[in-house]
Amino acid sequence: MYNTKVICTYNTSSVFLPTDNISDDDEEFIRDAIYRQELLDILDITEFNETEMMKALHELYEKIESFEELKECMKIMAGKIMSEDLELGLMMLFAYDYMYLTHICICEYLENPPLENPPLENPPLGKVEPNSAKIKQLIKLISR
Repeated sequence: MYNTKVICTYNTSSVFLPTDNISDDDEEFIRDAIYRQELLDILDITEFNETEMMKALHELYEKIESFEELKECMKIMAGKIMSEDLELGLMMLFAYDYMYLTHICICEYLENPPLENPPLENPPLGKVEPNSAKIKQLIKLISR
């Protein structure tokens, strides 16, 4: 089950204090360890296990396959390795450079699912479309 309560910190400045005296290599090592743990937490699995990760990502794909904006991101990522496999594109969106934005977009979609038959005017309070600014930011990042 996808964990929408995880907040990605691996790429933020709050990971280290200004007084921390560590080398760039140590900082990279620590950030990578935090990324790996946050990936496990997001996918709600306890250890790196390829079968469990693939199962969690497949279940996530089934939940978000109607999220058209994210599907566009999946297509872009899959295309980077000359594939059209959207699930592969989803996996690639969880790479270190993209996970923090991917996670925000997915959380917004899962926590505020689009309405089946949206009204023509004035959507009900609490029901919003996924944050298009974050999706645009993700598309810009992965299109480099």
